[in-house]
Amino acid sequence: MAPATSGSESPQRKSGLLRDQVQLIKRKDSSRYEIVPIQDPLSFEKGFFIVIRACQLLAQKTDGILLVGIAGPSGAGKSVFTEKVLNFMPSIAFLSMDNYNDSSRIIDGNFDDPRVTDYDTLLNNIHGLKEGKSVQVPIYDFKSSSRTGYRTVEVPSSRIVIIEGIYALSERLRPLLDLRVSVTGGVHFDLVKRVLRDIQRAGQEPEEIIHQISETVYPMYKAFIEPDLRTAHIKIINKFNPFTGFQNPTYILKSPRTLTMDQIRAVLSKEHKETMEETYDIYLLPPGEDPEACQSYLRMRNRDGKYNLMFEEWVTDSPFIISPRITFEVSVRLLGGLMALGYTIAAILKRSSHVFSEEKVSVKIDWLEQLNRHYVQVQGRDRLYVNSVAEQLGLEGSYVPRTYIEQIQLEKLVDEVMALPDDLKTKLSIDEDLVSSSPREALSRASADKVAVRNKLKR
Repeated sequence: MAPATSGSESPQRKSGLLRDQVQLIKRKDSSRYEIVPIQDPLSFEKGFFIVIRACQLLAQKTDGILLVGIAGPSGAGKSVFTEKVLNFMPSIAFLSMDNYNDSSRIIDGNFDDPRVTDYDTLLNNIHGLKEGKSVQVPIYDFKSSSRTGYRTVEVPSSRIVIIEGIYALSERLRPLLDLRVSVTGGVHFDLVKRVLRDIQRAGQEPEEIIHQISETVYPMYKAFIEPDLRTAHIKIINKFNPFTGFQNPTYILKSPRTLTMDQIRAVLSKEHKETMEETYDIYLLPPGEDPEACQSYLRMRNRDGKYNLMFEEWVTDSPFIISPRITFEVSVRLLGGLMALGYTIAAILKRSSHVFSEEKVSVKIDWLEQLNRHYVQVQGRDRLYVNSVAEQLGLEGSYVPRTYIEQIQLEKLVDEVMALPDDLKTKLSIDEDLVSSSPREALSRASADKVAVRNKLKR
C-alpha cells in the first residue's frame, strides 16, 4: 500500500527535504496509521525534528490518544530528548517508566531487570487515558527506592502521550504504540551519562555505578533492551559531545625540543614546585573501534599506586591539544568490568615526568618509554597564558598537535606497545585474581581485531 500523506505533499520521498522523510502507512488489521520506518540513524537534532513531524502527521490521521514510546539504554539521553519535545509541545502528557518501579521486585540492586516494572499499573494508566479519564501516576524516589505518592495526569489536549523508559518499546507495550523511537549514545556516552546521573540522583560512588553497569545494566541491555530498539520507527544517535557538562578543558602545547631545567625555571615564578611522576596509562579501546584510528579511548591511569578512570576526547586546534575530561578514582578490579562491557586494552604507555608547576600552568619534561624520546608539555586552563609560557621557552615552530597515543599510531608502533612485558604486568598489579579476563587475553583480542582490519583493507 502506498504511504499516506497529508495535504498536497507528494508520496515520493524528496531527498533534499528532511520533513519529507516522514511518511504514513496504515497499520495491518487496523484503521490507525504509523510511519514508514526510517532506515538510517538520525542525529539528536534531526531526530527531534522528525519526531515532531511524525507526531503532527499521526495526530491528523489518528483518532483518540496517540501513544509514543521513547526507549534506549540507561544514560543515552532519553529524558533530555523527551524534555526537548515537551518544551516544544507542552500539551503532551508524559509517563516515565522509572516511576513504575516496584521496589519489592528489585534483586541485588538491579533496576534494569524488566521484572522490576509494575506493568499492571502502567497499563491501567495507559488504558485510562485512552478512555478519556484522568489517571493517578505513581511517584518513585530513587534515594529511598520507594513509591512516595501519586500525581494526577489529565488527558492531554494534544491527544499525544509519551512513554519514556528503557523498556518503552517492550513486547508488552509495542502493540499499543503509534510511534516507536530509540535513543542511543556515541562512544562512552551512555557510560558517562549514567555515572553522572546516578551520582546526582542516588548519591552513589562512581566505581559502584560502573560496576553496576558491567554486572547488570550492560547484560540487561544486550539481552532485553537492544532487541526492542531494533523495532523503532525512528532511530536517534546522541553523539558524544566532550564539552557538554565537562570540567573546563586543559590546553596543551607539546614539543620534542630539548630544554634544560634551568631554562624552565627561568620563566616560572620562584614559588613554583617541582615533582617527579611515573605514570602508566592503560588505553581501553571501545567495542567495534579500529585500534589504529580510534580517537576516543577510555583511559585508566596508574600513578603512585592509585587508579583513575578518565573519560576524555581530544580536540586539536593547532597547535593546541584541547583535552576536556572527567576523572574518577577507581580500583584495578574495575578493569575486568570494563572488559566485560567489550572494551579491550589497546596500549599501556609508561611515562616518567619532571613536573614544574605553578598556579596557572605546569611544564613537564616527559620521557616516553615506547617512543624512546623526550617531550616538553606546557599545560593550563588559560589558553593565552599557556601560549605565552611556551613562547618564552622558545617552543614556537616545534609544536606537535598530537596526543602520545596518536603519535604512536602515526609511527606504527602499536605492535610494540601491545606486547605487554611481565614486569609491567607485575607493576600494574594486574593478574587473573583481580580481573575477569587477563590483559594478555585482551591484548590478543585487540591484535586479532587489528589483523582482521588489515586483511579487510588488502582485499
